[in-house]
Amino acid sequence: MSERAPPPVARGPAVRVRADDEDEERRQEGARLKLAGFRVGGGAYAIDIMRIKEVIDARPHAVRRVPHAPGIVEGVIQLRGVVIPVVDLRKRFGVPIDPALERLNKLIIVSVRGRIVGLRVDGIIGELGVSAEAVRPAPSLLRPAGASGNRGEFFSGVCRRGEEMVFVVNLDALLEVPSRGAEEAGEA
Repeated sequence: MSERAPPPVARGPAVRVRADDEDEERRQEGARLKLAGFRVGGGAYAIDIMRIKEVIDARPHAVRRVPHAPGIVEGVIQLRGVVIPVVDLRKRFGVPIDPALERLNKLIIVSVRGRIVGLRVDGIIGELGVSAEAVRPAPSLLRPAGASGNRGEFFSGVCRRGEEMVFVVNLDALLEVPSRGAEEAGEA
């Protein structure tokens, strides 16, 4: 039996091409956004995954109403000794509350401007890896009436997940508390 020599190992430019491919992959990875997807009503939304502290079931945490709290605050919960304000995104987005989904509600605990806030949502989609180029600016018509500049723009962008449109939420604007005068004018 004659032994065959092992096939020659490619060296030189072939290795360099592979390194170039890896560099390109790293560049593309750097241009990817990691978003956390969730559902409110029938819509799909996402936030920057780095803003999330944790996700918990809403049911075991009774929300206590707080007198004279801003209109966007549903109330507060106590989580491991910390009092956390809760914003119901269904109400914030003007989506009807479906009692059938109530048992599936989650609270996304996020950090916004150095404060911890709970966001009540209907369900969690999970992590969405999206290229930065795939996120398009949100149309200006999605701005609430009277919003100027970045203030009041709930959505910073829009991307697709398969056939579904996902709105990227601007947490800073979403949780901006309108002044009392603006709230009362909106209720009139």
